[in-house]
This record gives sequence, C-alpha cells and structure tokens, in this order.
Amino acid sequence: MTNNNGRDTINACSQNPKIMKKQMYNIAVYVDMENVASTEFALEDLMSALLRADDDHNCIFVIKAAYGNQRTGKKTLKEQLIDHNFTLIDTPKIGAEKNRADLFISLDAFETLYLGNPKIDRYCFLTSDSDFTVIGDRLRKYGKEVWLVCRKKDKDRAILAKAFDTLLFLEDFARAKIKTFDDAIENLFVKALRNIDRNKLPINVSTANNKMKEIDPSFDVARTQYKNFMPLVKEMSSRGHLRFTTSPGGENRITDILI
Repeated sequence: MTNNNGRDTINACSQNPKIMKKQMYNIAVYVDMENVASTEFALEDLMSALLRADDDHNCIFVIKAAYGNQRTGKKTLKEQLIDHNFTLIDTPKIGAEKNRADLFISLDAFETLYLGNPKIDRYCFLTSDSDFTVIGDRLRKYGKEVWLVCRKKDKDRAILAKAFDTLLFLEDFARAKIKTFDDAIENLFVKALRNIDRNKLPINVSTANNKMKEIDPSFDVARTQYKNFMPLVKEMSSRGHLRFTTSPGGENRITDILI
C-alpha cells in the first residue's frame, strides 16, 4: 500500500516495533445513576471521551458498573447503560435514607485497588456527589488517575476540583450538542479526532486510525470503500474535519482538528 508520495506511513508505522508495542491502560467506570439522571446526555460519546490517553496507551474498559435503585431508575439512562454492557447493581434506599450508591461504589473501587485484579490505571466516576472526593483523593495517593464527570454547575466547587485529575461535564455530551453524520465511518472518524490531544499537534495520521480502533475494535479500513487510511483522511479533510500536511519524506501529519 502506498500513498501519492510513494510511501505509506500507516504501513511503516505497523512495521515499526516501537510503534506497535502499546501499554495496556485499564479503565474502570462507575455511575451513580440517581445523581446523573437529571441531565440528558449521550453515553456513547461520553464513553469515547473517557478513552483519551497518550498514543502509546491501548485503553480498554475493564469495569463498567452502574449503581442505583433499578426499580425506579430512569428508563432512558438504564437503556443506554445496558446497550454499553454496564453491570447494573441495585442499591435501593432503606426507608427515607439518602442514595447509598456512593457507599457501594467507593467500596467496590477501593476493593479493586486492594486486590489489584484487575489492575486499574484510570478510575472514572459519573456523579456530582461530593462524597466521592474521599475515594478520589485516596486513589490518587496510590498513584491512580482519577476522572470525574459531573454537572457544569459543580465545576467551581473547590472540593471536587482538588480531588480529581480531570473534570468532564455531562452537559457537553448532550445529544443536541453532539453533531452526528449519516455516514457511520465519518461518525467514527470524528469521534476519534475528538479523542486526540490537540496540544500534541502535529501528529502522524496513524493516531486517528488507532483511536478509531480503540472506539470500535471491529473497524478495518481495508473493508471500507476507502481500502487504505490516507484516502479516508483526504476525504475527511475535504469535509472540513481536519487539516494535514505531507512532508518531503512522505510522512502525513495532522496539523489542525476543526471539529
């Protein structure tokens, strides 16, 4: 496979053992269902965002668990969780007590830390409950990366900002805000671009290919109408999603992400 410059950077990358070898990066996601039910969001796009990592990491979800009263839980949220293979854990209230999901989530997360099986590199909590700052702070002391997905109105709460490495906001994943396309490949390509750290541009176009495979392991450009990755990159560039350049030596690099 070659591009117009007689050199296929994707193939070259696949033959370079330093590029091929990626470090496994295990991610655990815990959802406090009652605490996030008041905000409408697209779980698929949020899950894609939780995969963001350096190019030398191969991110996978090893734990996906959602806690709440399964009898009274929000139907649309439950449907999304089921579609993404979350384990639903029933945590009904006892009498007039508050939601107990925070207790169960904290215990389960700390248990994985104690047992080390599976080994978790990044813990992600979907909640705005300040009770999670305790487990968040503790996990970070043990060298773990800890993310929080909460509501925007909670972003200025200092106790939350200080207990987590990264804050994402549910409102940013509202269905109306996430632009989608009729073309499934275009949708996947755009999701991959959104997961690239723009501070590291320019980067080899192979990064977008790797991100697409992380989001959808079944993706294989050879089975699409594009056959090779560079024709896909050029088409997506023509649709206004990115800019790229080709060096004199034939290396194709993404210089701007426009979505």
